[in-house]
Amino acid sequence: MARISGRSMVRLRAGFLVLAALSYLSFVAGRWTAALFSLGFLWAAAIGILVALLLALAASRLDRVAYLIIAAIVTLFGAFTAYDFARGPIDFSQGTATVLAFIAALLLAAAFWDFANLLREFRAWAASRAEAPR
Repeated sequence: MARISGRSMVRLRAGFLVLAALSYLSFVAGRWTAALFSLGFLWAAAIGILVALLLALAASRLDRVAYLIIAAIVTLFGAFTAYDFARGPIDFSQGTATVLAFIAALLLAAAFWDFANLLREFRAWAASRAEAPR
C-alpha cells in the first residue's frame, strides 16, 4: 500500500492550479474561436476541449527554452485578455483591471512553473521505474 506523504496535499493543490489555468486558456480560446466563426456554445466547448488536449500534449514535448518562451507568451496573452475583459464588457477602472490582469498573470505563471515541475518529477519517476530491476 502506498504511503501518503506530507507533500501530497501541496501537490494536489498545485494540480488544481494547473487545471484552472488550462481551463481558463481553453475557455478563452474556445469562446473566441466560436465567436469569430459565429458558432454556438457546444462548438465553443468542443474547441476548448480540443485546445486543452493539444496544449497539454504540446507542452509535455517541449524543451526548456521553448517551454519558457511559450509560457511567457501565453501568460502575457492571458493577462491581456483579463485586462481587456475587465476594461471592456465589465467596465472596471484602469487600476482594478490592471490588478485583475496581474493576478491572472501570476496564476498562469505559477501554473506553468508547476506543470514544468510535474513533468520533471514524472520523467524522473519513469526513468527510475525503467532502471529498477524486476
